[in-house]
Amino acid sequence: MKRYIIAALLIGILMGVEICYVYFRWIDFGEKAKSLHHVQVGTFYYLWYDPHDIGQDRPLNWEYPKICDKPILGYYNSCETEIIAQHFKWISDLGINFIILSYWGHYNQTEWFEHCLVSTHGVFKVAKDNITNVKVCIMIEPFNWTDNPTYSYAEIYNYVYDNFVTRYPTVYYRYQGKPLICFFNDEYLTPNGNITGDKRFSIKIIGKQSYVDWVYTDLIPVVGPVPRNGQIPVTPRFDDSRFRYPNYTIDIDLSEGVYDNQWKRAIDYVRKGVVDVITICSWNEYPERTAIEPHWDADAYNHNPYFLYVKTKNYIQQLRGEPVDCELN
Repeated sequence: MKRYIIAALLIGILMGVEICYVYFRWIDFGEKAKSLHHVQVGTFYYLWYDPHDIGQDRPLNWEYPKICDKPILGYYNSCETEIIAQHFKWISDLGINFIILSYWGHYNQTEWFEHCLVSTHGVFKVAKDNITNVKVCIMIEPFNWTDNPTYSYAEIYNYVYDNFVTRYPTVYYRYQGKPLICFFNDEYLTPNGNITGDKRFSIKIIGKQSYVDWVYTDLIPVVGPVPRNGQIPVTPRFDDSRFRYPNYTIDIDLSEGVYDNQWKRAIDYVRKGVVDVITICSWNEYPERTAIEPHWDADAYNHNPYFLYVKTKNYIQQLRGEPVDCELN
C-alpha cells in the first residue's frame, strides 16, 4: 500500500514539475513574442520622381543610365494618388509600420522642389483617405541649395507640425510618444550634430557620421557603431557607380546574400534586446539601387520583379514569429 502511495506522490510531483515547466515556458514565449511584435519596421520613401522633363534642375529623376532599374508600375509620377495608394498597399502587406519621407523643404526654389512638396502633401492625404495602418514621418533633407545655406529650425518644426502632424494626427508616426522628425546628416543642416530641438517632437539625425542617432545604411563606410540607439539598418545592395565618384558597389546582382545577412543580423539583435527599430534602406531609392519596391532589375540573378519584396516579407514574418509564406532564397 505504501508503495502505491509513494508512487502516486512521485507521479504527482513529476506532473507538477512538468506543468510548471510548461507554464513558465509559455510565459517566456509570450514575453518574447510580445517583444518581437513591439519592434517597429520602417522604410525610407522617396518622392522626387516624374517621367516628364521639369527643367534643368532634375538631379534625381528617371534619368538613364543614372537609373537602370524599372518599377513594375512604370516610370511613375510621385504625385499620382493611384501610385501612392498602391505603394501603401504593398508596404502594409509587408508588415512595415512606418515610412520615412525624404522631405525637400517648403521653399519652391525650382519646379523640382515644388514637385517634391506637392508629393509630400499627397502622401499624407492618400494615407488618411485610404485609412492605412502604415504611418508616415518626415526626414528633412539639405534642401537649401544656395551658396551659403542656413536653416531656421523653428520654421521647419512649425511647418511640419502645422501641415502634417496637426492635419493628419492619425497618420503621423509617433516614436516614444511624440511625432518623429528626422534630419539627414549634412555639414550645413546638422553641423557636427548640433541642431536646435523642439519638445513637441522625437528628433533623430540619420546618416553615416559619428554623431548620428540612427544609421541610414552600413553597406557604405559608417563612423561609429552599428546598431546604435536601438536602431539597425537593413539594405539589399548599394550601387551608385552610375552617377557618383568615388562610389561604392555592394552585391550588384544580389547573389552574395548581403540582404539575408543584414536581416539575420537585425533579427539576432532584436532577440538580444538591443534593437527595437529596423529601418529598410529603401522602398524606392533607385539611383543608389537600394529599392525593394517590385521592379525589373538590370542585374539581379533572380529575374522575378518581386524577388526583394518577397524576401523582405518573409524576414518580417520571421521577425514577428509568423508563418513564412515562401522559402527564403
